[in-house]
Amino acid sequence: TAAFISLKHQSLKGRFMKERKIYLFILVSLLIGVVVGSAMSTLYLKPQITVLNTEITDLNSRLDSNLGQIENSLTDLKSQSERAQSRSSAMEAGLNSEIGRLKTRIDSLEDAKNRLDQISSELTDVESQITGLKSQIQNEETIINVYKNVSPAVVFITSTELSYDFQLQREVPSQGVGSGVVVNSDGYILTNNHVVEGADTITVSFKPGEEIKAELIGTDPPTDLAVLKIDPPPNLPTAVLGDSDRVQVGMTAIAIGNPFALARTVTVGVVSSVNRTIDAETADIIFGIIQTDASINPGNSGGPLVNSRSEVIGINSAILSPVKGSVGIGFAIPINTAKKVMAQLIETGRVSRPYLGISGGSVADFPAELGLPEKGVLIVDVITGSPADKAGLRGSGTEVRVGSTTYPVGGDVITSLDGSGIKTIEDLLEQLQKKEVGTRVTFGLIRDGAEISVDVLLEERPQQ
Repeated sequence: TAAFISLKHQSLKGRFMKERKIYLFILVSLLIGVVVGSAMSTLYLKPQITVLNTEITDLNSRLDSNLGQIENSLTDLKSQSERAQSRSSAMEAGLNSEIGRLKTRIDSLEDAKNRLDQISSELTDVESQITGLKSQIQNEETIINVYKNVSPAVVFITSTELSYDFQLQREVPSQGVGSGVVVNSDGYILTNNHVVEGADTITVSFKPGEEIKAELIGTDPPTDLAVLKIDPPPNLPTAVLGDSDRVQVGMTAIAIGNPFALARTVTVGVVSSVNRTIDAETADIIFGIIQTDASINPGNSGGPLVNSRSEVIGINSAILSPVKGSVGIGFAIPINTAKKVMAQLIETGRVSRPYLGISGGSVADFPAELGLPEKGVLIVDVITGSPADKAGLRGSGTEVRVGSTTYPVGGDVITSLDGSGIKTIEDLLEQLQKKEVGTRVTFGLIRDGAEISVDVLLEERPQQ
């Protein structure tokens, strides 16, 4: 082992020495190469380095020159910037000044606009006032034209009634006054029955101091209408009759007449309502009455109620007032009713009306305990020999006591007339007034709880 180790050591030592010589050779070669290379580089690169140094010097010179130019340029730019900034400040100041002037101008324009708006508003008010004035002028012109067209046909009526004074042993005249309107060139005049009722003599005048004797053609107390006639003078003024079925609430209403004997007075209002009812002195009901707030006073009775087209739409008849004067509630007989009445009075001197021949009342006026239908007319009595009697309508044959009151029961209840519903006694009377004498009509009835229909031939109402 020791011999082996000794041999191994010698082998390694020999190898190390051998490798050491190689390393030394390589190191010497490298040193020689570096020295030789350095010398050669010095000899070869020196001229190039000189050239590079020259170029570097030239570049530095040029760089210095360029830097000077750049500095000069920067100085110029700085100067230009300062000048631009100065100009900018001046422009900004100018712009601010201009903006200030513009703001002032805008404020002025806004003030002007506000003023224009105010002026526009004032002009609108003026235009509204002008429109109102035009409307007022037009209304005034309308009233003036209506008065010019209609007032010449309005007459002042004086009715004289003679009564005998037994104490003085003589006849004493008493007079009433009213109005009327000429309706055709034959000299016929429409007025109220209560203006001429009971008169022994009647005169009319178109202007003060000129009286014309008038003939009483006929009267109709149920509608408070009367027709007079005069011998028509040349160029007799007449009024145009309109259509009262077309009258509407809010329309202009112009009354012309002789209130308190003040000849041809005109008052203006509107149609306050239509289809009113008023009670006549005969206990009849006048239907379709026109209500107006045009002032109607004593003396206006019988005069015309006129629309804005100068057409007569009614005959002034009554007022509702707690005093003897107008409080804005007046009533006129519709002219369509007056036309029908006038035609019959001129033809026969009286008015023929259909007649049923019953008495009764609205079922709504009876107590619920009677068990009547909700709507209709209960027949209480049937007049012997009347159209109702001939047709077999039944009256109430028994009585029932409810509380302290006795009521008739058992009669037919009228619920319709020719298909039109009947709710109240007023409905029945109004429907009957529209029928002609000799017309056969059909009544819808409730009899003993059953619905039936009965035909009735209407006859002429007996004259009172």
